[in-house]
Amino acid sequence: MKRFKLGKIAVCIASAVAMTFAVSAASACNIETAHPEAEITYSFNGKTYAVKYTLYRNMYPHTVRHFIELANNGFYDNTVVHSYTTNDWFTGGYSYDADDYSAKMSSGSQMSEYFDGQSKEDAYVQLFNEGKLSRSVYANLNYSGEDQTVNKDSALYTVMGEFYNNIHQTIEKGKLTAEYGCLKMYYYEKETTKKVIVTPTEDQPTLADYKYNSATSVYAVQVGTSSSYNENNYTVFARLSSTDTFDSFVTAIRNYISDNHGGTTSEFYTETSVRVDNNENFSDKLEADKGTTVTFNAPKTPVVIESVKITKY
Repeated sequence: MKRFKLGKIAVCIASAVAMTFAVSAASACNIETAHPEAEITYSFNGKTYAVKYTLYRNMYPHTVRHFIELANNGFYDNTVVHSYTTNDWFTGGYSYDADDYSAKMSSGSQMSEYFDGQSKEDAYVQLFNEGKLSRSVYANLNYSGEDQTVNKDSALYTVMGEFYNNIHQTIEKGKLTAEYGCLKMYYYEKETTKKVIVTPTEDQPTLADYKYNSATSVYAVQVGTSSSYNENNYTVFARLSSTDTFDSFVTAIRNYISDNHGGTTSEFYTETSVRVDNNENFSDKLEADKGTTVTFNAPKTPVVIESVKITKY
């Protein structure tokens, strides 16, 4: 009898261990690490460069989650870096069509038309409406007595980024400073005084200025040791895992400029003005004038984001 009980206990223990291992293994597949990793493949002038990054979810969970969701849905694949004449290269706003890009660039005056036609704004809104992007900025609250929760039907297309200007929040583990090769989620300040509800957690909705919560898809790659942008307007959410490939990539671009244009930039770009935020859904502006005009330099030989892959979660 005792032997049977011991045997039965042994079987139960073995089963429990097996189940625990299985659950642990399954959980490991879905675990969110403090430092996910990404590989961005750039192409320029016929060559590709696969650059590896470390993401800082432990410090900027909303920004990193948003970037990962966009990457997993292929949003950044085949997008063009629409300016690389400064220390901050912006990407995520426009698709790349080689034939159309070349044809409009050769005309010398149609690049605004190109970028308007290749805008990724509609694709971003579609992902949002399909529930593939997490919500974190809302227009209204729900009330139940003294309890307040976000009104999920009032979610806005923007996302809460961990900017200093957002809710003047303190990043507990310190603040990442911008450095060579880092990735920065950037926002265009909205011309509005409206307030929104941001959610560090849904149980703690916080009132904040909407104009400081307008991050969507555009991020910048810093290629210098300094930036011309106010550090309160962006979040450094990723850094290079190693510099070797990125160094080769940047050197190739600089050599191209030097070899083909005498080291100057004005000979190989067209100044381009386009409207952004055309799907803005929470602004003081009139419906017909709710976008924002931005101007940048469109290069004749573009840098293209071939793919963005999350290699570690």
